[in-house]
Amino acid sequence: MQPKQADKVATGVLYTIAVIITGILASLLLYILVQGLPHVSWHFLTSPASTFEAGGGIGIQLFNSFYLLILAMLISIPLALGAGIYLSEYAKKTGLPM
Repeated sequence: MQPKQADKVATGVLYTIAVIITGILASLLLYILVQGLPHVSWHFLTSPASTFEAGGGIGIQLFNSFYLLILAMLISIPLALGAGIYLSEYAKKTGLPM
């Protein structure tokens, strides 16, 4: 088999595997959304979790997730902005091609 043919076959196999994996992930996500969205309500999103009872919510966990998200953004955005300004304005220009 010629190298070009082998490359085309390998590329086709990899694309096929990628499409299959993406299809499996999309079908799992769709199944979870179809089964779960009817049960989502304002009470479920805002009430605290029940330890040994059905019908608890995710209010505290949702609050903690947003709290960590905002805290991480408060730390990372100024650092990233400062790094970008430093690299574009003050860092030495190297001879490396872009």
